[in-house]
Amino acid sequence: KKKKKKKKLWLEEDEKQKLAEQLQNIFLDYKLPKDAIYIGGFSSGGNVSLLISSFLIESNNFLIKPSGVFIADSPIDLIGLYRSSEKNIKRNFSEVSVTESNWIIEHLEENFGNPTKNIVNYENSAVFTSQTNAINNLKSLKNIKIRLYTEPDTIWWRENRMEDYDQTNAYYIKRLSETLEKSGFDKVEYIPTENMGFRANGERHPHSWSIVDKNDLMNWILTK
Repeated sequence: KKKKKKKKLWLEEDEKQKLAEQLQNIFLDYKLPKDAIYIGGFSSGGNVSLLISSFLIESNNFLIKPSGVFIADSPIDLIGLYRSSEKNIKRNFSEVSVTESNWIIEHLEENFGNPTKNIVNYENSAVFTSQTNAINNLKSLKNIKIRLYTEPDTIWWRENRMEDYDQTNAYYIKRLSETLEKSGFDKVEYIPTENMGFRANGERHPHSWSIVDKNDLMNWILTK
């Protein structure tokens, strides 16, 4: 049986430490400038980007301090992901969706337990927990630039996965942007796109890297 590759939906403390050390070593070994560092990622890579950026800024042991961070359609709310997976399994509409949903629930329960009884475990590790508006793991990002890309194509998700809007990454990303702004994060940009999501083979899919306008992203990075 082929082993499913693990996605990093969150980072354990020792993983943050190890990744921070690796990043710092790269900057030191190659004598890279440290005055304008931006970290970003697609899907679960966005979760990792937000968490490691916050860790780097709050830690006194590292010289790397990101100036900005961006995500592209990332599954930031682990409880939201769990609940959505429950619905997908019950509906049994898409084989792709059911297979991934079973893995997600198994993976999350193995690490955190059932969210009904163990919500604190999820809050401690997730980027965002919308149920309680918890953003504890992002508090160090308050004074840096943040971009949140997503493509809220409700029709595509309904037709291809039988998923409601409140099951999509786009729903939770919008909720996060609102929570951050209410919490005094004044450098947050929520960027919903339209008809930009395509895979490398031309297949239409809103959960794709292509939703990020590369030129516009570079301008954002270069603007102090």
